[in-house]
Amino acid sequence: MTAFFYCLAAETGTLQWKIRGAPSARKVLGNGRLISVWPVRGGPVVEAGRVYFGAGVWPFEGIFIHALEGRSGRTLWLNDRLGSLYLAHPHSAMSFGGPSPQGYLLMHRHRLVVPGSRSFPAFLEPSTGELLDFEFGHGGHGSRPGSWFVVTGADGALAVDPNLNNETHDVGQQTIGQRAAKPEPGEVLPEQVTVGKETYRLEAGLRGTIQAGQRRFQFQDGFPGVDGPIHTMLAARGRLFVVTRGGAIYCFGSQPGEPKRYPLPIQPLGTPADADESALRSLQQASRQSEGYALVWGLGDGRLAGELAAHPRWRVVVVDRELEKIAAFRRRLDAAGLYGESVSAHAAEVLGFGWPPYLANLIVCENPVAAGLALDDQFLSLAFETLRPYGGALCLKISPAEHETLAGRLKQLALPNAQWRREGAYSVVVRAGALPGAADYSGQPNFDARVRGPLGLLWFGDTFHHHKLFYRGITPESGRGLPPFLKVKDGVMTYLVPEPVGVSPLKLSYAAYLQQVNTQKFSEAFTDVYTGRVLSGPPVMAKDGGAPSADDTAAARPGAPPPPVPLTRRNPITGAEEAREYLKTYGCDLTGADYGYLITMRSGTAAFYDKRLESGTVNISGMRSGCRNTIIPANGVLNLPSWTGNCSCNYPVYTSLALVPMPESFEQWSAWGGLAADGLIQRVGLNFGAPGDRITAEGTLWLDWPAVGGPSPEVRVQASPTNAQTFYRHALWMQGGDGWPWVYASGLSGVRSLRIETMARAPAASDAAFSARWTGFLQTDRGETNTFYARSDGAVRLWVDGFPVLDSDRHKAGAAPPELTGRLFLEGGRPHTVHAEYSHRAGAPTNLAGVTLSWSSPSRPKTVIPAEAFSTPDGRRGALAGVYFAHPRPAGPGVAQLDPQINFQWGAQRPAALRKETSPGAVTERPYTVRLVFAEPEPLRPGERVFGVKLQDRPVLTRFDIVKEAGGSRRGVVREFRGIRAADALVIEFLPSGAKPALICGVELIAETAAQQR
Repeated sequence: MTAFFYCLAAETGTLQWKIRGAPSARKVLGNGRLISVWPVRGGPVVEAGRVYFGAGVWPFEGIFIHALEGRSGRTLWLNDRLGSLYLAHPHSAMSFGGPSPQGYLLMHRHRLVVPGSRSFPAFLEPSTGELLDFEFGHGGHGSRPGSWFVVTGADGALAVDPNLNNETHDVGQQTIGQRAAKPEPGEVLPEQVTVGKETYRLEAGLRGTIQAGQRRFQFQDGFPGVDGPIHTMLAARGRLFVVTRGGAIYCFGSQPGEPKRYPLPIQPLGTPADADESALRSLQQASRQSEGYALVWGLGDGRLAGELAAHPRWRVVVVDRELEKIAAFRRRLDAAGLYGESVSAHAAEVLGFGWPPYLANLIVCENPVAAGLALDDQFLSLAFETLRPYGGALCLKISPAEHETLAGRLKQLALPNAQWRREGAYSVVVRAGALPGAADYSGQPNFDARVRGPLGLLWFGDTFHHHKLFYRGITPESGRGLPPFLKVKDGVMTYLVPEPVGVSPLKLSYAAYLQQVNTQKFSEAFTDVYTGRVLSGPPVMAKDGGAPSADDTAAARPGAPPPPVPLTRRNPITGAEEAREYLKTYGCDLTGADYGYLITMRSGTAAFYDKRLESGTVNISGMRSGCRNTIIPANGVLNLPSWTGNCSCNYPVYTSLALVPMPESFEQWSAWGGLAADGLIQRVGLNFGAPGDRITAEGTLWLDWPAVGGPSPEVRVQASPTNAQTFYRHALWMQGGDGWPWVYASGLSGVRSLRIETMARAPAASDAAFSARWTGFLQTDRGETNTFYARSDGAVRLWVDGFPVLDSDRHKAGAAPPELTGRLFLEGGRPHTVHAEYSHRAGAPTNLAGVTLSWSSPSRPKTVIPAEAFSTPDGRRGALAGVYFAHPRPAGPGVAQLDPQINFQWGAQRPAALRKETSPGAVTERPYTVRLVFAEPEPLRPGERVFGVKLQDRPVLTRFDIVKEAGGSRRGVVREFRGIRAADALVIEFLPSGAKPALICGVELIAETAAQQR
């Protein structure tokens, strides 16, 4: 699917105008086909001479809703913020996300309705594009299933079809409007339901019904003369058009007569000439590739591309700059019945086509000169980046002399793991072995240094069995539903998946059902992690194409000791050491999966936290991950198999996908969370009008102001006047310049002054409530059954090796016993993971806080578990890693310390870690480096927006003209000022000198050290 939206003349089909839905040529594999990252996947709607359409499927990549003038295609407005909303997802989980326009747009009572696949529609103001209302729709185990189909009935009311608005959950079928999690015997659905602010009429069969005049047609009834199931019907100009699932189109008029028939004759390509067969055979022998994705760069006479397309094991993508040549090739393959699923052809420049990385098993150039390709560094770098690791091959039919030139260029480029050779008439360049820094996966931890934020889409598609994997325990790799075998090696994910069978037995609770239901095993499955292609078996590696290079072996395979990742982090704003905590909202996985460098989790949507950046929680919005963690970094990509079957949550996209690292200029937001303690600002960025937070590799945490994207560290800012307006454009629209596009894409307009306090604030504790969490390892010398005891005034839970040993929540129906007990067999001589949590609420019955964890065994009397039995997650003996929180839920900003035992009697006070002085003392004046970030959002000329700037009452910019200084609109310009002294606050003043008000996009504040001042 393309990102372009086309307007054609109805009578002739000639192109009137076209517009790209998103300003990028970047492409991905979508269900096996090479498409735009932002496809136009929904139908447009036209009203009053305006046409409305949406582009984009994945909210984290950007969603673009356009309003155009119908005759000219001129843009009237654009809403490109809908993909970065911080809002309630199913189960009331706050996460970044938004609607995914999939379905037919429509107008309803002067509002633009944007259907969102499995979620409920978004409603926009048609004159401005402002979002009026959006709800995913969820309640009672998802008893408000959504769908892509919504219509306006003859009475003007919104209507949905219960035959589409339904999903299968573990407890049974769920249909919109039903009263409980599963249908009740004899239940009759209501006539309408309310989701958010909207009311929808329920009408079964609506999707398969049209009203034409006084006649009503239902697809399921068929139609005289039509063969096969009907997919849709259209009525226009007194005619009825019927489209079947098989692809046939019928047109019926008011008068009987002999119909015109337009058969689609198949014209086979014919038996290839011996030379063609020999060319294909020699190409496969030279490349040592026999299946997968083949890219043809430069069409030539098209015979080799045709033979590749006719081969059942190749999926072919052809690109050539000549439109007529591509059109002829399409017609030829279409006539042969080959064009479509396994082959596509595009008229475009190869170098600017937007190829995804790691796609090609084979790249061949039939006619490099005709394709405008030279064997230069740009071409070779692009081709190599597009090749699949572990043997992807570029084959060039060039002379021996040209081969020597090619070899010289490759030596100079020093592409990692590049190999080249002369094979007959071909020069072959191979991407051998693993990606540098990538790692195979066979279990946690998995230190894949290649997978790091920001991350963008590589492919998506229905390539995995849709099984629901349930959790049982604190660890993401425990519990029923875990594949008994799962690994990622040499670019292939291999797995077995158990699937629940049967229905929920009578008189068995849902929780008991999840634990006791029988399972069966599927056969071993193989999926290419770089394309999502399902393989028939494990790949057979070429001798020189599959093995990793000597330099890469240690990095690409488990076993080499990874660099240590500390338990704590330096707060990027204050520099204080604190517990590494991340924001995690609803998710059945309970806690994140720590792969060493990356923590992955479900936080409303799928999400990750990059420990190397201290990124904050980044949502992969649009989809949910499994009930156990199904987000695995391996082989240089983040793999998200769709193991979420039998889930009825209204996430709009229900499929598998993979992500790859993107440049730092890529727009991606996080919810970073708050501070554990007050502190003076050492480094911070303020990103005016941004949807969320974002940290850079350099260490600046850019905070959204005003704060709209979830919890952030509090840096107090006063803007004057208070009605200064924020603005936002997606960073894709920016056109270069200085600074980060995702900073200067938004801003604050009409501002006259900013006062930025130099003290960052921790959230104020509202009462005496607090909580604590301890993690690490427990080891005993002897293998035997141990009894664990917990005595506590508050809630306490203990997991050992992911197994829930103690849980005071089990006694919610009545008072918890004075001492909890649980038994578990521990193997001797090896460490067992430990995770314990404690929560004290203000106003508890005793109001005296305390917790003690003890154990006993046949060889050991009951005693408090001693320090020598514990070790920290990073291997330090004699303690557990403790984190203390100033609220009753053990999550969020925390204070870290090592605890030799869990044996505390805090009484009426909070733990000492939370009683430490949080104020750093008196604020003294000190120097800062201040960077001001600007960009002009409007199409202005130089001189139309001019203003001055003062820092601490000192003029630093006079008659500053953004367009002039940046070289145009939507281009960033940064001005840096050193030695700006501030005590409790930095004050910035703006002095407009024309009709246009002053604006600012971002402010970066960096405390200067004594060495920097010398």
